[in-house]
Amino acid sequence: MKKLLPIILVFYAVSAFGQTSNLAVGTYSVNEKLISLTNILGLSDCPTRNVAGQVKKIKVRGNLATFRLGTRREKINIEVNLDRISAADRQAMFHHLVTNKNPLRIAGYSCKPDGIISAFSIDRL
Repeated sequence: MKKLLPIILVFYAVSAFGQTSNLAVGTYSVNEKLISLTNILGLSDCPTRNVAGQVKKIKVRGNLATFRLGTRREKINIEVNLDRISAADRQAMFHHLVTNKNPLRIAGYSCKPDGIISAFSIDRL
């Protein structure tokens, strides 16, 4: 019995350290360009919104990227939490997806009807 207890403790310690954090999933095209990012945020109680438009006014402050998605009728502010995006996907995101005048479709949570949308999915149109 004394030999079994340390084995059980080691087993639980290894399984705790072996778990990975939830990271966003990137989808790449045949020519190695990032075309979609999903699972950027976890679940939320706020209602979801889907918007499409061209990217304008990109700003990165720490682990939060904000930009404006514009259409002819309206301009919508988007924020992306960079904590769950891997370093390689983060670099590709700013080179292939979130660039000026690039058309995107954003799905996200918006707690206020006309407020900022926190993106959980970014797709290239």
